[in-house]
Amino acid sequence: MKIEDFEIKIKKYDEKKKVVYVNLMVCGELETRGWIVRFTDTQYSHNIPVWLVNPPLAKGRNKKFFWIVYLKNPMLWQLLQKKIIDAVKEYTNLL
Repeated sequence: MKIEDFEIKIKKYDEKKKVVYVNLMVCGELETRGWIVRFTDTQYSHNIPVWLVNPPLAKGRNKKFFWIVYLKNPMLWQLLQKKIIDAVKEYTNLL
């Protein structure tokens, strides 16, 4: 699988919450919905504003959430995050 196999579709931008909702098409055949890209400056980003990508989540037992989509190849995951963030930055800059 290559990074070119992924297509990003931005569905909604909530400017108040600084959240972008994204769907991801894989190989033009499989659509995964519910990707969340959040602009944050929390402790996770060492108080530097950054975009964070979260795959679709499901609520499990004890109100814990877990990722529904998981990529085993860490290099592909990094490239996918970068591609999603670049698309979100371009979209939000146009507004």
